Amino acid sequence: MPGCSEITAMSEEDLFFEIPGGSPPAPPDSEETAPPPAGPAPSPRPASRPPPPTRAAPVHPRRRNWRLILALSAIGLVLLVAILAVLTFSVAIVPSSGATTYPYTVTYDVVFPHGEQVQIGNISIVAIPYPDRVSLSVDKVPYEIRLNETRQITAKHGTVTMLGIALLSFDFTLDAEYRGMSGNDATFRLAVRTSDQLPKFMIDRLLPGDVQARPA
Repeated sequence: MPGCSEITAMSEEDLFFEIPGGSPPAPPDSEETAPPPAGPAPSPRPASRPPPPTRAAPVHPRRRNWRLILALSAIGLVLLVAILAVLTFSVAIVPSSGATTYPYTVTYDVVFPHGEQVQIGNISIVAIPYPDRVSLSVDKVPYEIRLNETRQITAKHGTVTMLGIALLSFDFTLDAEYRGMSGNDATFRLAVRTSDQLPKFMIDRLLPGDVQARPA
């Protein structure tokens, strides 16, 4: 319009004016400030791990060697004692101490070689057979036994020792029944009667290896 001053466009900076004695206002912040955290941030929890596997305490090689040596030594000692016991096992036979009873009997079928000396314990026996009889020499004492006849040929006392220790002491008799000839040899039913019950293997030790004997 004529006579009016021309109005020009004005920016926000042109409208800003300073108030005397005051500080200029802060320009507006375009972004909102975040509120401060209420407390410290929680620390992350460590991941759970399985417990380590249990392991047996290691055995020291030297200790294991000592155990092995002790075990082998014990086995060797047992074997040594057993061997010595077998080697020192013996039955000593002496004359009987007197009359007694013999409630225990073990019977064998035996064959005595013709005319040969046989040792039962320390009893010496020599048999000369005939079809109807046999002539025996028992510790040089003569006996004549007819076919199927039974006679007591000796009575003795025995002591069983092992490792020098007396284990058993007993009285016994030998009763012989002549059963005839087997070739040139004499066959008998031999009964070992004892005053005390003995293990059979001890009685077997009375019979020598060169005599054919089997339980009757």
